Amino acid sequence: MLLAAAKGFSTSFSFGESIDDIDQKQLIELITENNEYCTDKMIGGRIYLKPDQIYPSREGVFLRINQFDLVRLSCVYSDDEGCYIIP
Repeated sequence: MLLAAAKGFSTSFSFGESIDDIDQKQLIELITENNEYCTDKMIGGRIYLKPDQIYPSREGVFLRINQFDLVRLSCVYSDDEGCYIIP
């Protein structure tokens, strides 16, 4: 498994497919397209993530957006409601 890092960008990869560097707008689009799989709720401009779809690793924090794909999250916040990102 390969991971690529680009400063200021999230990294998306699929098992068996090529790695694509994506920006924050593309990341939000991917998460929105797969919201039933990876998001818990949206409150006040925050996108709360399903905790069982978040994977910390030495290479960063990843979100499983569907059955096959993970994206690297450049920044994850948390509060009493759970872990979230800000679009």
